[in-house]
Amino acid sequence: MKEFKSKWSSKLFWTACALCAGLFIFKLTAKFTHSLFISSIAGLAVIILLLYKTYILDNISIILTEDKKLLVKRFNNIIKAIDIDNYYWSEYSKYSNTKDAEDQDIYYVNKENGEQDSIDCTNFSGDDYEELLTQLGTKNTNQEPVKVETIKK
Repeated sequence: MKEFKSKWSSKLFWTACALCAGLFIFKLTAKFTHSLFISSIAGLAVIILLLYKTYILDNISIILTEDKKLLVKRFNNIIKAIDIDNYYWSEYSKYSNTKDAEDQDIYYVNKENGEQDSIDCTNFSGDDYEELLTQLGTKNTNQEPVKVETIKK
């Protein structure tokens, strides 16, 4: 059983981003409304929303069990239990074949009905993210690339 947890350094980074965004919104609304009360409410709302996202919504841990199950936990409560063999796993969306370098989402598509969902692994370290993808079977390192021949007319 292997457990992947959110890193404290990424939480610290997103906390600093929340404070900067709140200050920016405070200054912006103060410039246009000339009201300290409205500016304070707007800045605090942005800070609270971003901190909620960082410490509540993105505070997950992923456990890979020996019996081929993936458990997604938030505050020691299992929010998703997924049988690994019933899904196709990828770091790319089924609607796209590109991704940004900062994207750390894991996409999975049900083999029976084709429904897609994703797991946001933004707060994981890059090494943990790569190891998780490898254990899910998305990284095929020993296979030769497929060569495609084109015919020019």
